Amino acid sequence: MYKVMIADDEPLFRYYMRSKLDWSGHGFTICCEAANGREALEEAKRYLPDLALIDISMPYMNGLELAEKLKVNVPGLLIVFVTGHNEFEYAQKAVRLGVHDYLLKPFDQREFTAMMGKVRETLRRRDEATLLKRETGWNEGTSRSMEEQATQKVRALFNESSESFEQGAAPVRHELHPGTHETLLMALKMRDHEAAADEIGRTLALFRLRGAGDRFAFTVLMSYVSLCLSHAGEIGMNPESLWAPAASPEQRLRGMASWEEAEDWIAGMYDKVIGYRPDARPSKSYNLFLAAKGYIHRHYSDPELTVDQVASGMYVDSSYLRKVFRKEGAIAVLDYITYTRMKRAKELLADGNVKLAEIAERVGYADPNYFSKSFKKHYGIPPSEFEQREIRIRHTGE
Repeated sequence: MYKVMIADDEPLFRYYMRSKLDWSGHGFTICCEAANGREALEEAKRYLPDLALIDISMPYMNGLELAEKLKVNVPGLLIVFVTGHNEFEYAQKAVRLGVHDYLLKPFDQREFTAMMGKVRETLRRRDEATLLKRETGWNEGTSRSMEEQATQKVRALFNESSESFEQGAAPVRHELHPGTHETLLMALKMRDHEAAADEIGRTLALFRLRGAGDRFAFTVLMSYVSLCLSHAGEIGMNPESLWAPAASPEQRLRGMASWEEAEDWIAGMYDKVIGYRPDARPSKSYNLFLAAKGYIHRHYSDPELTVDQVASGMYVDSSYLRKVFRKEGAIAVLDYITYTRMKRAKELLADGNVKLAEIAERVGYADPNYFSKSFKKHYGIPPSEFEQREIRIRHTGE
């Protein structure tokens, strides 16, 4: 049995994690709990868990700080953030810290099972690697040599020296949208091919334009790949088919010869996952889902648009429409209305020369201030800052 530590400042959530999930069925057992980051660090040193489930917002020491210290004090530990913070900033930091995965509260049994399957496989490979090191007399010098070889392979794609990471990453990091992960996740859930392709294309265009450092670019692109593969597993798709014939998605990305090839592969992966359906024939609920999305696209500018209005337009009961959206897109109808409005607002802001009040009105918000708050909540930055970023990028590319 692998050992698990749970670190969360909410007693009820720790109880739920401890008593309502089938740990033994996945080959795990809970060895310790902690209510804050400081306590979690001490418990981890004492019990040496294989897996740590950590909340980001905790007293005394937050999850990000704890992850950094755990990486030093408990070698080989896998870390998964279990948090309500669905923001790119946190996901990006987590990837750079070497965090294995993250679950967003509230998560369902399917998401938990998919995550635990990946964790168990990673721990299995870790144990095999440890055994191989013992049998072959592996040493630190060998490790450095292998790491240098891997780094050179990455630079074959990014064509950067090691110094360029610090020089090139900073401007790109500030121009990447904080809401990119949220946008891509919504594109996957809502089967929005265009939104996924646009977001991936924008990131790759920035890397080409700015000359991003190799490690930073690889980290960002792998976070996009991981998000897609995780969703593929959740919907019952075989993720391995998306990176074959390479041995792993990391190896496939490292083998890319150009930015264009990387963009084609990642965008193509999202396209396959978005278009995946276990049954070849679309179901009645799926057709209704598509029709309701179309209705929302035609009426999102109406500030009075409601779930009841959409349901009436589809000639179905509103409760049934809500169930269909949960089934086909894992999202609430109102959330999709907001998603559609925010997506169009982003397009209008990127075009420039449109007043904020006009944009708010065109996407269904009577109050510009409320629109600004909604935009910042959705993408992590206010609309004015988003527009200025787009202006700087356009001017640099001219």
